[in-house]
Amino acid sequence: MTKIVPMSPDEAPVPSFEAPDDSPMSWLQDMAATIHELLLARGAVLLHGMPMEGPDSLARARERLGFGGFTPTEVFNRRTDFGNGILSPISWPQNRHICPLQESSFSTTYPSVVLTACVTPPEGAGRAHLSDARQMVRHLPTDLADAVRSSGWTMVRNFHGGFGLSWREAFSVPDRAALEDLFEAEEIQSEWFPSGLLHTVRRRPGFVKHPETGEECWFNQLAFLNAGSLDAAERGFMTKAFGRHLPMDTFFGDGSPLSEEDLAAIDDAYDATKVEIPWRRGDLLITDNITMAHGRSAIEGSPEFLVALGRVFKGSQPLE
Repeated sequence: MTKIVPMSPDEAPVPSFEAPDDSPMSWLQDMAATIHELLLARGAVLLHGMPMEGPDSLARARERLGFGGFTPTEVFNRRTDFGNGILSPISWPQNRHICPLQESSFSTTYPSVVLTACVTPPEGAGRAHLSDARQMVRHLPTDLADAVRSSGWTMVRNFHGGFGLSWREAFSVPDRAALEDLFEAEEIQSEWFPSGLLHTVRRRPGFVKHPETGEECWFNQLAFLNAGSLDAAERGFMTKAFGRHLPMDTFFGDGSPLSEEDLAAIDDAYDATKVEIPWRRGDLLITDNITMAHGRSAIEGSPEFLVALGRVFKGSQPLE
């Protein structure tokens, strides 16, 4: 019989289960329907005691759960690709937290689910941070939420030669012809400057409806990718080096800038809806990428995590 682990004061309020020592992968397959139901209701499920020893283990777990693989059309940050749809987390300084975000929310296609495996836990108090996107609007100023709901958000990305990811790396394309095809499919406007700079702009909805529940969810990286969220010294360096063509910035859907108060309000809403999950070796955290934004605290030591992005399949048809 499956054991539901009671929530302790130190654990996040998400359903958690302890995998049996005997045949945990078979148990996981038997649990798939229950986990899918809980994801819709609660946004996340935490499994303890899974044999998460490397990329192959996570790929098997994804398969047993019935999640089809997902390949991003664009990345904003370097991450290791282990093959078979298994990735490292985004590259980020360990001494800085990662604001909760939803994977590929700047693209027209995005994964429905994110699986994060803890191969080696961090030392100290390193934790996962989850924020319920269904509850964000309750903690945002009404005028800010209405502006994002009505006009969406805009992401501007500039590719400077010799700095950060190249456009080939970001979009995984071999040449400009393939890049132009991708831009058309992804509804990205682009312009090449004489200096070789590639300037891209895309507008995305700031809220989306969950494809199964119909719930309205805050769905964007408006604050996370905004230049105002950079460390002050880094922002000064970027502005001096690139002027108004910063590598990444975001705006309201009508092109107007976010104020410091807007950014603070969004961060406060994430904090108001945030729960924390301490990591154990062998943990498998499964999150609905639409209803639950996923980040982390600062971490210490030499932790090792693996990530699998997936789509939820019903029969042979992926959810859209």
